Amino acid sequence: MTRLAELLSFNAGETLASYCSRLAAACGYRHARSFGTDLGFRFQGVAVGDEVDVNTFASVLGVSRPSLSPGVVITGDLMTIIAGQRLSRAYVQRNRLRFCPSCIRDDELHLDGRRGFRGYGRLAWLVTPIRACRQHGVRLITSPIEPESRLHHDFAANLAAASFAAGTFDAAAAPMEPDLLQEYVESRIRNTGARPQWLEAFPLYVVVKLSETIGASERHGIHFHARSLDEQEWSACAGVGYRILRGGELGFRDYLESQLKRFRTTKGDMGGRVVFGRLYERLAHETSDEAYDPIRDIMRDVALNNLPLGPGDDFFGPVTERRIHSLHTASKEFGIHWKTLEKRLRNAGWAPLPADDNPLERILINAEALKNFTADVTGGLGGVEARAHLGAHRVQFDLLLKHRFIEPHGGDRAEAQLPVLKRFRTEGLNDFLARLRLAVTCADDESLSDISTAMKKAVCSFATIMNLVLDRKLQKVALAENFHGIAAIRVDALEVAAMTRPEDHGCYSLRFVASEIPAKEQVVKSLIEGGRLEAVRLRNWATRAIQVVVEPDVLSAFKREFVSLGNLARQYGRRSANIRRDLENLEVQPAFIAAGMPFYRRSDIERM
Repeated sequence: MTRLAELLSFNAGETLASYCSRLAAACGYRHARSFGTDLGFRFQGVAVGDEVDVNTFASVLGVSRPSLSPGVVITGDLMTIIAGQRLSRAYVQRNRLRFCPSCIRDDELHLDGRRGFRGYGRLAWLVTPIRACRQHGVRLITSPIEPESRLHHDFAANLAAASFAAGTFDAAAAPMEPDLLQEYVESRIRNTGARPQWLEAFPLYVVVKLSETIGASERHGIHFHARSLDEQEWSACAGVGYRILRGGELGFRDYLESQLKRFRTTKGDMGGRVVFGRLYERLAHETSDEAYDPIRDIMRDVALNNLPLGPGDDFFGPVTERRIHSLHTASKEFGIHWKTLEKRLRNAGWAPLPADDNPLERILINAEALKNFTADVTGGLGGVEARAHLGAHRVQFDLLLKHRFIEPHGGDRAEAQLPVLKRFRTEGLNDFLARLRLAVTCADDESLSDISTAMKKAVCSFATIMNLVLDRKLQKVALAENFHGIAAIRVDALEVAAMTRPEDHGCYSLRFVASEIPAKEQVVKSLIEGGRLEAVRLRNWATRAIQVVVEPDVLSAFKREFVSLGNLARQYGRRSANIRRDLENLEVQPAFIAAGMPFYRRSDIERM
């Protein structure tokens, strides 16, 4: 080591240009370039990491070349390498002085070496995403003075030239805390601490650009104006963006999905710029840097999974596959009118109904699933064809639909929320026919009946017999020759009747009740409607029909408590008018009147 190296120490974290600059100033040179010339090396070469000049400088100092390596800053045409980390020129400030005034004062107070030349330039101060001094909690300041070209990178000379404005610099060092992105950048430059593995695969400048762009999009919208953001706001944006990216690829995908969710609430055109804003513009049009390709690949994958992009479109290059269809792209590809396709999609539950105010261009469907769906639309059977395919007549076919033994594809005119002509999947109809064939248990004979005949003999519904057949509950089911489908099914009507006949409920019909009171049926109905006689609705054991009936106990109780005027007249062999007059003379009033017929309490009559 020479006496020159002993004059000032090379500090940890110091740039090699700063060290050379301080030595030049300590030796009385006005600028470091003259110092280098006199000693046989170029100061500019030392500043930009030229290997020959750095080696010569090491030889002048009498130190090993590796001992200077931590402070070497390599600057190329487009990139600057600091501590092994690649940064684009946009994220490096080398021409103007950038520093923390409090750190410079502390250097002079506490470091060794010649006074006045102890303050040194840090590697971190060159990196613009590092915006705050962690030690003093203040914002780093950048000198407004543009140095002349011979003073570029000359830290000591520029610091001396700016010393007259020291008070201004102190005032400009406003309080500021490091953001999350700064913590990450410092960690990579110093190679300390645990860091998100996914981000380690990217050059540092890529992480910075993505963090700032994503953060600004989150805080100010995807079409934010960069020039409107000051240093403090950029720090806030960087922290927000890094918080998203430190979640790895999954976190980044979640962010993209959130932008797509926001986009679906709008009514604008689709496209990368509309969905992802400045992030897409940056990667698609402002740089061709291959370092961003993994990010482009992820964005492209998310877009293809969520947007109706296909051959002929461009998203970071020509699109060669389609994963998602919109209503319009599907209509064009499959040759189905978009209104017809829309109705079938909505009826099938694949798209919200119009009441949800969902724009047509936002109806997005998986391309492969839609391919199968539209194949059924174009290749399925119409109602008449499906009926013939099943061997059913019109009423039976309508009942099959009503009871959902078969279902139309995408709705029908009668029951769909949006009217559309019925169409049926051939595969679905064949599955139904296969279930019928599986129910066959014997050969056809004269004791068996077709379904229509069995319905009449057993007095039961078509749906009841179909359920018995399909659920394989009948012991005798056959297929008649020269028929197919439902027309070929044969069942034992007696077996069906035995399995479907309800138990005799033992209640009285209204006709029987009328004969027992006795009274006309009109009077009985009035009694029931007025709540005087309780009735229930039960299925008739013989006809299977639901009928209004009266329980025996209810009728007996009614007859014990009430008697009609007509019944009294017959009982006493007198005219009804005379009996009523006599009762009125005895101040006996009817308990109620039903359909014009007075009813009296028997207890009131017995007191006469």
